[in-house]
Amino acid sequence: MPLYEYRCDGCEHQFEIQQKLADAPLKKCPECGKQKLAKVISATLFQLKGGGWYKDLYSSPKSGSPESGSKLSGDEKIEKALKKSDAAEKTESKTETKTESTTSDVKKKSKAA
Repeated sequence: MPLYEYRCDGCEHQFEIQQKLADAPLKKCPECGKQKLAKVISATLFQLKGGGWYKDLYSSPKSGSPESGSKLSGDEKIEKALKKSDAAEKTESKTETKTESTTSDVKKKSKAA
């Protein structure tokens, strides 16, 4: 169940409470009884810990891969991945063009025969 933080605008009382997602937000302050409660947006304590997790949402490279020792920032990793995908697309495009030209050559030769 999520933990919500509330603050009373009347008496400044602040507290946390566990509620279901479907539960309606609280309105009445337990300290002063006024209808001035508001949810407070606070930092989450949820963290992924252990081998393989980074704060920038990228998992670590597999051990033994050539990149396992590199210390690149998140932006550098993205740029590197984009370059790899661009290179793969170019290679795919060249292969498709060669296949198309080979196919058209075969069709021309079969028509000539």
